[in-house]
Amino acid sequence: MQYGIRDGMLRVPFEERFNKAKALGFDGLELCLGGAEDDHPLLNEAGIEQIQQLSDESGVAVSSFSPGGFTSYTFFLEDDEKRQLGIRYLNRLSRVAPQFGVGVILVPFFGNGMIQPGEHLNKRLVDGFKESGEVAAKYGVSLAIESTLSGDEHAALVDAVGLDSVGVYYDMGNATSKGYDSPTEIRALKGKLAQIHMKDTGGNHLGEGEVDFSAVGAAIKATGYDGWLVLETPVKEDADASNKQNLKFTRKLLS
Repeated sequence: MQYGIRDGMLRVPFEERFNKAKALGFDGLELCLGGAEDDHPLLNEAGIEQIQQLSDESGVAVSSFSPGGFTSYTFFLEDDEKRQLGIRYLNRLSRVAPQFGVGVILVPFFGNGMIQPGEHLNKRLVDGFKESGEVAAKYGVSLAIESTLSGDEHAALVDAVGLDSVGVYYDMGNATSKGYDSPTEIRALKGKLAQIHMKDTGGNHLGEGEVDFSAVGAAIKATGYDGWLVLETPVKEDADASNKQNLKFTRKLLS
């Protein structure tokens, strides 16, 4: 198992995040981006070289990419030009991923891009994943769906796409907040879990909210999952102390 954190949780400037992650004991960083027109370093050659240097010097890997701004280009869009811009954005990240040894790109569906009830098998959604998933497969990358869907709906969507390069990015904090049974869902998603976010409910430190982490930890072990556990954990006044506490909790849970 490897332990990462979303880079924004570190609360330091971008160029300091790899060293900060190292100092706190993390193995990797999930790089968070905006939309297709974002000026993130990952989207230009000079920035890519900078990230590679920061990663190499710190010994901290890039665990995954998280283009939060993809919600503006969701596969549901009737505007084909903007929809294709989103697909090209994911394809671009898939092509870059192997340079960092990254195997997972989070594909978010929240806010205006939320998958509405009963729409998880929408043809435009499924076709969008097929088109971008075929490109991801060429580069050994998984597109990992994170949304408000239930575990069963996530599984049905993945099955409808029918590509090994499309899976689920599971977040037990989000799921518990929606009233879903996280341990049961995790077990049912065996073989479909591309990556896992560690988060509790209510902006709490891990173990201080409503998530049954004892059962969640047992469920993760039962699936045989052995990839990245990435902290998406809100911090309190002392960001370093919060991140250390949450990492210690996660390591102990899965030890």
